[in-house]
Amino acid sequence: MDRYRDTKLSPEVLAEIRKLHFHTRQLASEGIAGQYRSAFRGRGMEFEEVREYTPGDDVRSIDWKVSARMNMPYIKMFREERELTVMIAVDVSGSTLTGTRKYLRDELIARVGAVLTLIALMNNDKVGLVTFDTQLRTYHPPRKARGAVWRILHEVMGSLEENRTQSISAGTNLADMCDFLSKVLRRRSIVFLLSDFLDSGISRTLGTLSKRHDVTAIVAADPADIELPNAGLINITSPESGVTRLIDTSDPHIRKDYREKALYAKKALKTLMARHRVGLIELQTDEPFMPALAKYFGQRTTQRPAAAGR
Repeated sequence: MDRYRDTKLSPEVLAEIRKLHFHTRQLASEGIAGQYRSAFRGRGMEFEEVREYTPGDDVRSIDWKVSARMNMPYIKMFREERELTVMIAVDVSGSTLTGTRKYLRDELIARVGAVLTLIALMNNDKVGLVTFDTQLRTYHPPRKARGAVWRILHEVMGSLEENRTQSISAGTNLADMCDFLSKVLRRRSIVFLLSDFLDSGISRTLGTLSKRHDVTAIVAADPADIELPNAGLINITSPESGVTRLIDTSDPHIRKDYREKALYAKKALKTLMARHRVGLIELQTDEPFMPALAKYFGQRTTQRPAAAGR
């Protein structure tokens, strides 16, 4: 697998990347960056200096030896040992090219990945990227780099354009990707998995990954995942397998069966993530994603939730 793949992008996709890059910087406000910092704490606190006590300071921080020597109260100041390692894992399989509302899943995933990259860099964290479908497509080790946001947009949108132009219907192999991250991430890291999570055989490798790392699954969902439209006879083609089948969406029994199976799969995913103590955020292609990220970060600040979002 090449460590870097120079994708030849079309002018249209490059223009879209520039637009997304600009939009990302607008979204990554100081507020969300601060919430992220509170949600994902550093490895500890390091003593920095002492200063005079002022009303409202925590009395537990008083340095009694210095206070006695100076004949006035002084408190200890600490600095958070920050520099966390963040890995953004992005699904670029064929199914991410789908969507029935405002965005396709691929654009939603690219936007979220770019925002997470930017706010991590704003907090002095190192950020890495891996893209995957049935196999690992690209891997960039965690580092601090100005071009990291551009890189993730370039990689994700480039891979998806390649899928479109070459009519690739690549599936998803989350299990191998989790296994890969378990091997290459030497120190405890924050891992964001961005996918539609159509691959169900991930329990073992996800469990191994989450034992050593702080993992959050971000699901790119679409309203049509749950509700079939009443549109009569339609052909439905799987974007990953390429298999097409004709179904009668005007039949209420078919729509009901579709909904029940979809809700069962959704519940099973939540149960799987909770069992492995993996955070869960479900995003929708027809809704803004920043409120869901902010809610998740806020909940993590006060507790360790198994899931957040919808």
